[in-house]
Amino acid sequence: MNLLRVTTICFLIIFLSGPIAIAANNKVGYINLQRLVNESKMGKSAREDILKLRREKEKAVAAKQEQINRLRNEINTKAASMSAAEKQDKVEALKKLYKDYQRMVADAKEDISREDRELVALILKKADGILKKVAKKKRFSIILKDPNAIGYLDPDVDITDLVLKELNKK
Repeated sequence: MNLLRVTTICFLIIFLSGPIAIAANNKVGYINLQRLVNESKMGKSAREDILKLRREKEKAVAAKQEQINRLRNEINTKAASMSAAEKQDKVEALKKLYKDYQRMVADAKEDISREDRELVALILKKADGILKKVAKKKRFSIILKDPNAIGYLDPDVDITDLVLKELNKK
């Protein structure tokens, strides 16, 4: 009976220590995806394009806001001299302009957000092959991409600079 217990305990120790020994040979790395997007040549160029798009959208929104302000001022200053029907028409026109303005702002935000998502996806797609090559060359078994999953990061396992360097060559 004791021999069976000792054998079982030895088996469990050997069995459970196997994965620990295997895991010790694995090298885990990390890549900062936001840095890839912000610091790569491709990312900087695309950011400039997004900034240009944002400025264009802001100009259009500002022009619509100016139309609203002019009509509102006209209603406020000339209300006393307008007929009820004319005043009602102006108020309806103001409501329509404001609704168009709100739609324009929402569309502009969505357009900019979509462009940003497409930029990130494109850079990550191009960086993926480079990431795999660098990881193999440096003999990493696992590369983490989620900064929220990391409690501590040894700078030696951050391969962002290596991937950036290769990405910027292209």
